[in-house]
Amino acid sequence: IIHDVAPGAELAFRTGFISAGDFADGIIELQQAGCNVIVDDVTYITEPYFKKGLISEAVDSVASLGVSYFTAAGNFGTKSYEAIYSATAAPSGYTGTAHNYDGAGDITQGINLTAGDYTIVLQWEDSIYSLGQLPGALNDLDIYLINDAGVKLFGYNRNNKWGDPVEVLPFSVSSAVHANLMVVRASGTDNVRFKYIIFRGEGTFDEYLTGTSTLV
Repeated sequence: IIHDVAPGAELAFRTGFISAGDFADGIIELQQAGCNVIVDDVTYITEPYFKKGLISEAVDSVASLGVSYFTAAGNFGTKSYEAIYSATAAPSGYTGTAHNYDGAGDITQGINLTAGDYTIVLQWEDSIYSLGQLPGALNDLDIYLINDAGVKLFGYNRNNKWGDPVEVLPFSVSSAVHANLMVVRASGTDNVRFKYIIFRGEGTFDEYLTGTSTLV
């Protein structure tokens, strides 16, 4: 396509699959090599949703020098949920509070899952320690997959306080099933904005559809 449109264009390639930091370095290196149009189709699921990360800063840097930068968009469709955390009592066996989805005490969001592998990433608006934003996250949110009977199927309750505000929920489904997601604030007091995105897997939410983006 490039040579159809601009048959005299020179092409360059630089990998972006080692790490987010290396990807950012690659963007700078392509500009320094003389590239004036840069395109990527790479997603790092732990890059910040609500603030600029290493890659975003590199893109801004080369754009300020006249580079036209393009990235893939829309690959994850509408598979996200975003809200301001609304605290209510967490069920027995969980520490802290649970997010109140409807304002009336519903603490789960229904999700239809087809067979396959899934990766859901939860992030919230907080300080990011790995980017030098001290003291790091002041709130610790966790995400759980539970069945319709309220039994926990899978969950991550890593302590994020003073670290990065991100939780990754990977799991596999052997056959189509209906389940639920629950977000818990294990520590902290802020009603932070949070979002989770289904980066892998064909799950569909069947309630509380916020219509929020999957562009990060």
